Amino acid sequence: MQIGINIMEKKMRVVLALLMGLMTWTASAQQQVVATLFGDPVYVEDISPSEKQLSQLARLNSASKNMALAQFRHRALADKVIQRVLDDYADKRGIKVDQALVAKFKARFAASLNSPSMTESEQRTADEIATKQVLHWQIDKALYQEFGGTVVFQQSNPQMPAGAYEILLKQYQQQGAFMITDPRYQAVFWEAIEPPYPFELAPDKIDFSQPWWLN
Repeated sequence: MQIGINIMEKKMRVVLALLMGLMTWTASAQQQVVATLFGDPVYVEDISPSEKQLSQLARLNSASKNMALAQFRHRALADKVIQRVLDDYADKRGIKVDQALVAKFKARFAASLNSPSMTESEQRTADEIATKQVLHWQIDKALYQEFGGTVVFQQSNPQMPAGAYEILLKQYQQQGAFMITDPRYQAVFWEAIEPPYPFELAPDKIDFSQPWWLN
């Protein structure tokens, strides 16, 4: 579920620009523990790209390797933390994938998800995409219903309950479910999670009665 990464990308870039000089690609750094997540350590190597990926990212973003590396690591750590927290939240709240919504999602995007020329592997991938998108929306709806707060527009998620994410993540941090031990990563993570948020939706524009793709 791509949430860390899209969550507040513009804000993250500002902080990354200040920290990029501290993020170097060294063998010793690879063994550094940057966080603990549900009792397990997260090492720098767990959130680092391959050399090929790094070169591609730097080229695509017209950035130095140090900058591309910092962006990748911070995004990967945010993804890892948020995904585990959301998985745990969904499990504790008994949120199961609504197969009826999965069918509606696939019908809505039939042109790209149900091509007759798709291989069996591609069809499985399409099914996974539909399932993940539906579960993502169900979790977002549950979070907003429980916590309320600010909702923001994102291109990949027109109703992202940013305020509810902040509350949930801080609750899990306080409970010891995760801890970002490296202050450099901690600063960027929370800078991306906390307000102010871009593209806030007015309260009368927020509607979780049905998924955005059915509107």
